[in-house]
Amino acid sequence: MSETIEFGQYVVERLKQAGVKQCFGVPGDFNLGKESTPGNLILRLDFVEADPDIEWVGNANELNAAYAADGYARVKGGLAVIVTTFGVGELSALCGIAGALAERVPVLHIVGAPSTKLQSSDSLLHHTLNLPGSFTTFSTMSAPLSCSQALLNTIAPKTPTAWTEAFDKTLKDVLEQCRPGYVEIPTDAFHAKVSAEGLKEALPHPHSAPPPESVAASLPTAGSQATATSTLAAATSAAPRAPSDDVTAHVVQDIAERFKNAKKPVILVDACAGRFGMAGEVRKLVETCGIRFFETPMGKSLLDEHHPLFGGCYAGANSLPPVREEVESADFVLYVGALKSDFNSGSFSVNIDPKITIELHSFTTNIGYAAYPTTDIRHVLPDLLPAFQDVIQSRAASPAEGESADQKIRAGRVESIVPEPKGSEIKHEWLWPRVGKWFADTDIIITETGTSSFGLTNVLLPSHSTYIAQILWGAIGWSVGACLGAAMAAREDKKDRRTVLFVGDGSLQLTLQEIGTMLRRDVHPYLFVLNNDGYEIERQIHGETAKYNDIQLYDHQLLLPFLAGKSCKTAYQSYVVKTPEELNNLLEDKEFNVPDRLRLIEVYMPRGDAPEGLIRQAKLTAEANARI
Repeated sequence: MSETIEFGQYVVERLKQAGVKQCFGVPGDFNLGKESTPGNLILRLDFVEADPDIEWVGNANELNAAYAADGYARVKGGLAVIVTTFGVGELSALCGIAGALAERVPVLHIVGAPSTKLQSSDSLLHHTLNLPGSFTTFSTMSAPLSCSQALLNTIAPKTPTAWTEAFDKTLKDVLEQCRPGYVEIPTDAFHAKVSAEGLKEALPHPHSAPPPESVAASLPTAGSQATATSTLAAATSAAPRAPSDDVTAHVVQDIAERFKNAKKPVILVDACAGRFGMAGEVRKLVETCGIRFFETPMGKSLLDEHHPLFGGCYAGANSLPPVREEVESADFVLYVGALKSDFNSGSFSVNIDPKITIELHSFTTNIGYAAYPTTDIRHVLPDLLPAFQDVIQSRAASPAEGESADQKIRAGRVESIVPEPKGSEIKHEWLWPRVGKWFADTDIIITETGTSSFGLTNVLLPSHSTYIAQILWGAIGWSVGACLGAAMAAREDKKDRRTVLFVGDGSLQLTLQEIGTMLRRDVHPYLFVLNNDGYEIERQIHGETAKYNDIQLYDHQLLLPFLAGKSCKTAYQSYVVKTPEELNNLLEDKEFNVPDRLRLIEVYMPRGDAPEGLIRQAKLTAEANARI
């Protein structure tokens, strides 16, 4: 490793150190070389293209690229990167970046900007707003959506490490906080010589705890800007978690004492348990201490849903009655990584006594009504098991008279039973249990916001599957871009995992271009398109017969040939199923179950039909609105 390195190469090396192998985005003319002058156009993306260990994916638009980065990061459990051009490109990506912020996904947004010379002279360039000071407008817009920003144009490179320290500060913040970060790089910065010394410092990982002193420093997250003098204590892979400080030790002791006195303890697993890699630690607690556990809709598949101690999916009043009864009658609730959004909590109907609740977050621990904002889930949770050693015993509820222990354990969860279809149409009541039986053990399952995500809430997923859905942010169309990113991540690990998408015909129309990128990149997901003639989730909430919930119907059987064009070498196949028998036969077909091509399965469903969970949620939403 040379003493100095071009800054563009430094960035690529840092991304590789963070585990990135795919780079999403759209090229633009501010992705050019030292100066944007004709005849001297050296693409800064050449740093990516020339590297054998990182691949430029290339997306149809920046919004789709942001969605793809989101899906990639969720499946990898680590960093994803999107590269856009200044102004028009970066603004197109912001809806996807906002979703990553809301749902705690570590996405680094790198923006290619005009040169420092052109910015300092306030030149009237294309992609600007024809207003004074417009070069700072777009980074200012991104600030509330970023945990950290590195604006290199504002940092004088007085030392060889000025820019690398600023870049590293934002990169580390993204990794430690699992939130998006923003780096703006002028065209003349990429070829500037910088110190390579920073490459020797190990990067943190979202699943590794930061030092205790950096937890408090991370609290004011939105919009913080990196400067040339910014520093951050290193968190290396060799030391996965720092020793607990006095506050953390007190928190662990308090939780252990409460657990000792509990008669009916439960663990509730939510989204951030997965974002910060704590699912394995939760499983240790569950199995060692015999504690019943439940998942929220955003926590699905984080633990084995076929485990005998699994009780079901809890979402307040939108839970199955036995699940709701057991969770809400507990006397100790360890709530791991909570995200209490409306759809994740049955319109805020969670009815758990705060006095018996312990919430573990990356930024605080709440015990009853007390909060400890300098503690971190990645410090506290690993220390709970040894603290529980003197109280470890079976916590499964005593079997009721006439019931076996196994029957009692399963009383609060949905059974994997496929009902007989009613009539000749494919309806939600039958569809979701049926596809639940079809899933393979290691499938990556992606559902669009709407009927799909509500349909699978109470279906037991395979023990080693990965489930992703954007339940909090809920941008329709997100799932198609996320499916691309998920499929690219799955191909990296070489475990032959299938990627399966469920998306409605309305949501598909927003982002279907990314199916073309799937074909271009030779990935082979199963794309189940639910054709129910429009926006069914909206109809369930309001406007059952309103025209604004209608869409122009596409001929989905023409999509793959159209998007593949005449030069695509990726195999693909389209299917149409209109009856339970047709879908059943397809799912049982041996050739269909081999992921050797991209498949689009158009599933015709009757308008007005919806999963029970969605119907309940619509009712809860209406009741909540009526109380306002």
